[in-house]
Amino acid sequence: MNNGSNHIHRLYNLNLSHRGIAICLLVVQVLRIPIGALLRSPMCCLVTMVFVFIELSVIIKAPAEFCSSIHTLVLDGRWQNLIMSHFCHLNEWHMYHNLTGFVRHAVWVEVLVGWRSSLVVFIHLMVRSQILHLFINHLLYILTEDEAYSKDCFIGISGLVFAINVLSNLSVKGAWEFQLTTGRVFRIPKAAIAWCDLFLIQFPVPTSSLVGHLAGVLAGLSYQSTFFKRYGPIQQDMEIRESD
Repeated sequence: MNNGSNHIHRLYNLNLSHRGIAICLLVVQVLRIPIGALLRSPMCCLVTMVFVFIELSVIIKAPAEFCSSIHTLVLDGRWQNLIMSHFCHLNEWHMYHNLTGFVRHAVWVEVLVGWRSSLVVFIHLMVRSQILHLFINHLLYILTEDEAYSKDCFIGISGLVFAINVLSNLSVKGAWEFQLTTGRVFRIPKAAIAWCDLFLIQFPVPTSSLVGHLAGVLAGLSYQSTFFKRYGPIQQDMEIRESD
């Protein structure tokens, strides 16, 4: 497990020589969402713009200092990181990966439940994912006595993104079908896509936190019954287009 201060600084310096590209790609991803859905999700749009502004203006010059881990909270006493860690990203590409997933799923949540209720949902999921992240790392630290787990940092909104992804996928029935070379069809239930993402994301982004993403998946699963009982399944984009 590759953690600690050297790991954080390596992430922070990743692709800093190509600033602006990730934000341009983020704009492309936002434009793929129907304009009707964007107009009905002002809170998600505002959150996205705030994160982009923070990244462009370099308000937080040392985001790694605000990461949330057992080490920073208990030993260093930086309990403010429980809140601040959600408003920071290690670099532009870290922000891009998080906001791309956030916009793709959170917009439909806000369209379904409204901005006030969606804000409550997002706060619930952020708190759950962060608590689970700390708990899992503490448990792994006790079992393995590896200090890397006590220093594994939670920073950004990836936990929230994975939690929303779970709710979104559980709202969709059916399965993805893949034609194999043998002629057989391999099916993956759409409700299980979040578990696939949990491991597949490690290939293009090997520096991402597996524990942090796992905490997000578990947060979504633990909140699904409450969400669906109160609001119902998340509507699909085609339904939104037809209603606009």
